[in-house]
Order: sequence, then C-alpha cells, then structure tokens
Amino acid sequence: MAVMKKGNFSIDIGFVKLGADFEESDRQCAWELYTELATRIAVTGKSEDRDCTDFSGEVYAESLASLFVFFGEARKIMRQFPVCSTYVRPRKILGINTGAGIENHLGALIHRSMRDVLRPFLERWQADYRYWWENISDKDLSPFERQKAYPNLKLMISQWSDVRAIMRAIQDELVTMYKLVDVTKFSKSD
Repeated sequence: MAVMKKGNFSIDIGFVKLGADFEESDRQCAWELYTELATRIAVTGKSEDRDCTDFSGEVYAESLASLFVFFGEARKIMRQFPVCSTYVRPRKILGINTGAGIENHLGALIHRSMRDVLRPFLERWQADYRYWWENISDKDLSPFERQKAYPNLKLMISQWSDVRAIMRAIQDELVTMYKLVDVTKFSKSD
C-alpha cells in the first residue's frame, strides 16, 4: 500500500479498484469525492500550486469553514456509497490473492482521510483560530492584515499545507485509478 506522510500526518492511500470489473457505483463514488476535492481550495490548494503552499487570497476563517464542510460532505459520500458485501472477503485478481477486504474500499480511504488527516488538523486549529479571529484579533484591520497577526500562523499554515498535499495525492490517485477527467488540468482558456 502507498503510505503518504507529510509533517505530522500520514495516510495509507491505497485502495482496490477491481480493474475493468469495478461497479459503476464505485466510479460514481470516486467522482463524487473527486468533485469535492477538486473544487475546494481549502482542501487541496490551488491547482497550479503543486507544493500546496500558496495561501494567497484566502481568508483563513472562511477556508477553515470550507474544510469543515468538506468533512461533512465526505461523510455524506460514505453514506451514499456503502461498502457492499463483496468487499468484505479477500479476493483473487489475475490469480493473485489481494487480501483486499473492506479496509481497501474507497469508502475506507475516505474514512482514513477523515480520521488520520482532516480530524486531527481541524481539532488542533479550527476552534483555536476561530476563537482568536472572533474574540482577540483586531477587527479594525482588513481580513488579510488581521489574519497575519495570528500567533500560531506559521505552524497552522505548515500543517495545513501538509493536509493539502495528502488530499491532493488522494485526488490524483482517484483520477488515475478510476480514469476520471481531471478538470484541474484544464487551462483557464479552455
């Protein structure tokens, strides 16, 4: 399995797609997740920023709210596309025992991303930043100047960049494994 580690976060991004035999519901699940990833800068960063370090133009309070909403949308996708019983048993693909059970279903990947990446980040930063933003920060400053004064800004942005890199890797893996159209590669003139 492919384990990705960035900073304090790591996730096994491996999952099993059953070759040409995967169910259309699996592909639909992949597209639903991809859509949420590809359309939320708060989750995967700007498409042209391969290092996921460009936070310019973002109001962090709004981006954190978007990240939290993504968490709920990912949960909804898990409910909408449940793991079917065929994933529970190990199987052979091309005569090779994959050992692929429920832990390798796309729904399990969504769960791991929530448990190992998003939840720890949100637990660490969302309430702390929101409290600072709403109660301590200088409301007379513009939002961009105001957020620069957050005392833990450098660490929060560093960890957020790591989260984005991992979520971007998941997004890219979905495109590859499910042969999805990668809308993030379209130029602005397309």
